[in-house]
Amino acid sequence: MLFAIQDLRFALGGFLLEGYPAFGARCACAALLLAAGLLLRRWLLRWLFPHLARLHLPTHGAGILLGSFARPAAQFAALLGLYLALASLPWGAGAAVRAFLLKMFRFASILLLSWGLYGASELTGLLLAGAREEIRANKTLRSVLVKVYKVVVILLGALMAAQELGLPVTGIITSAGLVGLTISLAAQDTASNLFAGMMILVERPFQIGDWVLIGDVEGSVEDISFRSTKIRALDNSLYILTNSDVCAATINNGTQRTKRLYRFTLGVEYGATRAQLEKLMADLRAMLAASPYTYEDSVIVEVSGFGASSIDLLVSAYVRTPDATAFYRMRNELNLDLMDIVRADGLDFAFPSTTVYIRDGAANTKQ
Repeated sequence: MLFAIQDLRFALGGFLLEGYPAFGARCACAALLLAAGLLLRRWLLRWLFPHLARLHLPTHGAGILLGSFARPAAQFAALLGLYLALASLPWGAGAAVRAFLLKMFRFASILLLSWGLYGASELTGLLLAGAREEIRANKTLRSVLVKVYKVVVILLGALMAAQELGLPVTGIITSAGLVGLTISLAAQDTASNLFAGMMILVERPFQIGDWVLIGDVEGSVEDISFRSTKIRALDNSLYILTNSDVCAATINNGTQRTKRLYRFTLGVEYGATRAQLEKLMADLRAMLAASPYTYEDSVIVEVSGFGASSIDLLVSAYVRTPDATAFYRMRNELNLDLMDIVRADGLDFAFPSTTVYIRDGAANTKQ
């Protein structure tokens, strides 16, 4: 320090004060050191870091670290001023007090360092910088990397802070390892889900935001964790599937399709003649081929069979959208146009019916 404090004396170079003047000088120095720390914090937040943020930094990682450590560094300046101020007061002359203040200062510094590293979670994206484009664009993998990074920072920060406070960190780590081994042996299902989650991230059958059908569950993928996958169904209910069940099921990723299939069986009454059927099929093909909603080369309208109450026509075409909402709207328009054509051709839709025939005649009676 710039001055020496001994008992109730204050010495600065050849200048020496004792008694109450020395006490006042110490308090004044403490106030100046605290004010200097606060001013330095204000300068860092208001000028230095905003000025550095406008500069062209050599790497993207440097920009991430600069943004994440701006506030922790400014708070460290205030912390340093507070520590020096407290150490300059009369109680700072005792060795026990100085050791306690230093320990608290280092403890708070570790928390600020952990704060800065926690905010730099975007650094995990640099790990994928050399990977393929499809891996770099994997939102699920990036989300998991960020979560792992934050957990590691919290654990390391907690261990460093505990060691600074004098806690037996080595014993804690050893005990945690034994407990973890015991838990892992007892929780084989959890381990299975963990490995299944890693396989989902590696193979990437779907990612967050995709519309999937997994077994009997259909909906939008909201989250993928180490243990489970969350799916928001069409009725807004949330399904939580374990990753082992997801890997064992058949996965239908609807988001990856580029078009949707419009297909159904149209039942026409048996009273229709061949000429009427041929005209109806030709009109339906022309309508579907001319529609802006369908692919012209995918249109199929053919007689597929004869049902119990109807002549069955197969109507099929691919619609120009993968989106479910848009598909429902387009299907509605196509169905209404199809109904108009059936009516215009003088035909009607068949429905299940039963015909009863009664034979008229007298029964033979033997005399």
